[in-house]
Amino acid sequence: MILVFKNYELKAFGDFLYELALKGKDSRMRSRFIGILEEQLQLIATERDILLQDYAKKDENDEPVRDKDEKGQEFVILEDSLSFNMEVSKLMNEEFIIEVKNEKVEMIKTIQRIVLEVDKEFSGIEAERYNHFCDILETVSLEETAKK
Repeated sequence: MILVFKNYELKAFGDFLYELALKGKDSRMRSRFIGILEEQLQLIATERDILLQDYAKKDENDEPVRDKDEKGQEFVILEDSLSFNMEVSKLMNEEFIIEVKNEKVEMIKTIQRIVLEVDKEFSGIEAERYNHFCDILETVSLEETAKK
């Protein structure tokens, strides 16, 4: 069994879980799960940095050319911003798959229960996100996985 997220969903899901008031085992399982999400988010950041280097305008030393915006924030000048944005979009739309193996069953069961039974009211975009998170978690049948 697998859980499938898009890379662009990971931060929102992690933030959603982080905001829930939990204690004991529920909190520990949430922390473990968020750890998995954070590893992937770090990988995404690294890959985005590589893309930034690939598409950056370079100076005579082959270093990215930088500038500052009106707020003093430094940024890299891109040689081909359209191609860079297309590559970042592809990266963010890639699937992140979590294989639900025996050592993860208890954690995923806990996350599934926490999310599906959350005692919170949602509206607007938050309600749409919550519904989508539930859809993702409902795709996993943990009883089958636990028997293996």
